[in-house]
Amino acid sequence: MRFLVPLLSLLFILQPVNAQVLRVTATVNYDHLPFEEHKYLENLAMHVEDYYNNYAWTDDEYETDIDMNINIIIETVSEKSFERIYKAQFLIKSVSGESFYDKEWEFPYQQGYNFDHTAVQFDPLCNFLDFYAFMILGGELDTYGTTLGTPYYDAAQDIANRGVLSQYTRGWNSRLEELQKITNIRTRPLREAKPVFFEAVYYLEEGNRKLAHARGLKVLDAIDKVVREQPNNKYLRTFFDAHYQTFAELFRDDAKSLERLIDYDSKHRETYRNIFQD
Repeated sequence: MRFLVPLLSLLFILQPVNAQVLRVTATVNYDHLPFEEHKYLENLAMHVEDYYNNYAWTDDEYETDIDMNINIIIETVSEKSFERIYKAQFLIKSVSGESFYDKEWEFPYQQGYNFDHTAVQFDPLCNFLDFYAFMILGGELDTYGTTLGTPYYDAAQDIANRGVLSQYTRGWNSRLEELQKITNIRTRPLREAKPVFFEAVYYLEEGNRKLAHARGLKVLDAIDKVVREQPNNKYLRTFFDAHYQTFAELFRDDAKSLERLIDYDSKHRETYRNIFQD
């Protein structure tokens, strides 16, 4: 479904919709902990997968599946007010390129923990998972139409605001700042260009290099606006990390555009240079 963007973007806005499906594969590494602690965490990966995969996160007429990989690294465990408190690193990636790394997660957990989507009280485990589900969904929906991801970024911001005021404040200010970098007006040209980028990819896949190139040039113009305001925009860096090979292919016969890419994305300069030489 990914490359049906040109045809589906308008329909997505106008038509009634069904359930959005997340397909998550999770791993939990707790080798840092004493062996006797391992038994408490052996089912955590399964519970995280079930929490994500067995819930209708949003509406999508085409029931598009979003594949994601999650890696959780448990660093420490302590006891506080009869709770086992874990500190962990968290990495989440969608196949299409949305990616977030969090090294400040703190949460209570024990066997039999209630993974509840409807809890009223702030939950430092479930609401953390919710936050990153909405962050991924915001980025994914932005690819379907201009800033269609906004409601999901708003939902993530609501969770972050609650996290800042909760008993488990660790990392929530940083998460709120990360979100605001994406929704900031300076990043908006990139968000607006994402559906155009995937149109370019669609045409490239269809063998229509002329239309793909034309859409690609529009994306470069949008990126130029972001670079002029924020040369080190983190969300732009993530976008390039996910799609630099596609950019190179889009402009393999356009030396001028490849030079622009080298200016915008020096990290992958060799890829841009090599494809032109080929």
